Amino acid sequence: MKNLIFLAFLWVSPNLVFGQHVFAIQKSRETLKTMIAEEGIVGLSISVSIQDSLVWSEGFGHSDLNGQTPINPSETLFRIASISKPFTGTLLARMYEEGIVALDASLYDYVPDFPKKKYDFTLRQLAMHRAGIRHYRGSEKENTEPLSLEQGLRFFEKSKLRFEPGTEYGYSSYGYNLLGLALQKAAKKPFETLLADYVTQPLGLKNTLPDTGQYENLTTSGFFNSNGKGKIKEAEYVNLFMKMPCGGLLSTSEDLVQFGNAYAQGTFLKAETQQLVLEDPPLPSGKTTGYGMGWGVSKDKKGRTFWSHTGGNTGSVCRLVVYPEQKMTIAIVSNTFGIDYLKFIRNVFQISNTFLDASPTE
Repeated sequence: MKNLIFLAFLWVSPNLVFGQHVFAIQKSRETLKTMIAEEGIVGLSISVSIQDSLVWSEGFGHSDLNGQTPINPSETLFRIASISKPFTGTLLARMYEEGIVALDASLYDYVPDFPKKKYDFTLRQLAMHRAGIRHYRGSEKENTEPLSLEQGLRFFEKSKLRFEPGTEYGYSSYGYNLLGLALQKAAKKPFETLLADYVTQPLGLKNTLPDTGQYENLTTSGFFNSNGKGKIKEAEYVNLFMKMPCGGLLSTSEDLVQFGNAYAQGTFLKAETQQLVLEDPPLPSGKTTGYGMGWGVSKDKKGRTFWSHTGGNTGSVCRLVVYPEQKMTIAIVSNTFGIDYLKFIRNVFQISNTFLDASPTE
């Protein structure tokens, strides 16, 4: 039983238990158990899909420090932090397909009351982090007030643009909040309603929803912080409702895989729309940014294309990766912030490589 010391809940596709992915699962499980032990992660969930079939889904650890409530990858809700951005990018794409918004329309066409800046900027530029809106400063992201998207503008609305829009790349969660507000204004519906109508409900994502700060009736992962030296404590309360578009959603690893599969299979957006979402056109300098509209766009060391996003916020570190050519999606979500971020990403790459090397599609 020593090999199951961290195991809380396991589901493996029965037709593959003795097939080609057994070794990949075993090796990846050891990778995760080592990281969990070294970093003091309280709870973690992983799901892996290949060719639109869930081949591994497992929960490790617990959602409480007393070890009473195991993690269930199909039910336990984690904060997905900035993995919320691909959802917002997808909502933008769907509303573009419906003719509700134009990608190259000015932000001011939809949010005319936003303070005027030196330069105009578009919804596309917001989605690609090319609008010049600044990112968080200090402890701003630790907001505890139940603010709306519009009320949340107060943190950055008076700030100058960091650069002329379209000339540079500058990652900005506030830019995504502004994008979400533009979508809300364009459709005259709350952002959370639009997300459900255009993305989560059509994709059958029953466990992806806004983080309202109220968890009484939800199966959450719990939220913990590490000091980086092995000391773990429950995270201080934060209210992420105003951050829905950039980092305020809850989800499960299985829902995230299902979402990623919609891109891997190319079955949700029109082909030309998905191409727009995943384009990374060069800046005037000739450099590319590695980011489309809500998705990181890159190649691994073996030249394989992958689309991804990482997230980290109070009580959460997570990553979603899609390899479109191999039709493989991996989602890992944890409930412990303050762990070694780079080690976490390296381990996700190691797990990805382990499964890709075992796959006949490689």
